[in-house]
Amino acid sequence: MKKKDKKQEVKSEKKEVVFITKELKQSKISNEEYDKVKGFVFLVIIIGIFVGILFLVNGNLVTKDLKEDETTTTTTEVEYDSSLLTADSVFNVKDKNYYVLFVDETIKDEKEFAEEFISKFKGEETPIYKVNLGDLINKKYYDKNGTENIKPTSKDDLLLTRTTLIKFKKNKVVSFITDKNEIGKELTPEEK
Repeated sequence: MKKKDKKQEVKSEKKEVVFITKELKQSKISNEEYDKVKGFVFLVIIIGIFVGILFLVNGNLVTKDLKEDETTTTTTEVEYDSSLLTADSVFNVKDKNYYVLFVDETIKDEKEFAEEFISKFKGEETPIYKVNLGDLINKKYYDKNGTENIKPTSKDDLLLTRTTLIKFKKNKVVSFITDKNEIGKELTPEEK
């Protein structure tokens, strides 16, 4: 019996070894799966950190969104100069009596001359309008070397060679002044 017992003991040991090796194999497999899952989670964390760093760098350096606490907006009102006309519209003004000062504002002295007399004349009973002959839209009515028409009846026969003041009454030319001294006298308001 001794032999039989020994054989049985060896058999049971073999079974135990086989069982332990099966357990080891299973735990090895689960360790490999655990390592894969752990690697995947680590990769996701690394990618998350990288995306976060990109966000911070973009926010701080490129767009400066994160540093700006307040949003400031500036608005500027558009100024509209109602006294400014185009040369082709001077015969279509709705006022009964009015003046139109034609001046080339690309010339500094001419611009200052116009500003001085227009500012003095504002508020008078007869309105004054200005046409900038230096603007591209008015160029066809302005020729320094041409012959001016001192009695234009419409925009089609309007031709100017220098600073000119035209007085209109019911959209018809009443006076045509090209001398700056005379323009100054005409636009100097009378003392009340």
